[in-house]
Amino acid sequence: MRRLILFIAAMVLSLSASAQPEILDRLKEANAYETLQLSFVQTRHSAMLADNLVSEGRLYLASPDRVRWEVMKPFHSVFVSQGELAIRGRRFRMPSEKDFSATVLEGEDYSIKLIPLRRDLKSLFREIVIHADKRSLQIRSAVLVNPDGDWTLLEFKDILTDRPVDPKLFEEE
Repeated sequence: MRRLILFIAAMVLSLSASAQPEILDRLKEANAYETLQLSFVQTRHSAMLADNLVSEGRLYLASPDRVRWEVMKPFHSVFVSQGELAIRGRRFRMPSEKDFSATVLEGEDYSIKLIPLRRDLKSLFREIVIHADKRSLQIRSAVLVNPDGDWTLLEFKDILTDRPVDPKLFEEE
């Protein structure tokens, strides 16, 4: 769960800019917020499970590195990070533009396919596909595909940008 939160924060705060820079620059600019609040539906698919796992919650981001990921259904849990993040006891560097190759696919919406370049990222993800509304250029969903083919779909709604966020949301509970 923590690695998922890490990558969503990284995707929303800074898109890769290695391919089709004019479109990617526009997407980066449209998604560069000081604060972001949204509701999400997360669908996890695993070949080992008969049914997909679905959860709902809220995500709060505040630039540059404060994250609150709150799952509300089917159970309640909260993850908060203020820039210090460790995965399996090791510090983890937030991904940046140079850590992915990017391809923009045009259709009804824009899709940005990110392929990890760092070895540690490759061990976590085969690819990440971000979908953005063609008119507003706002990110609406992301699909994170694991090396084994399992995937997680995150769908975003009720998006509020650059609005005050209570700093207490980023305190450990």
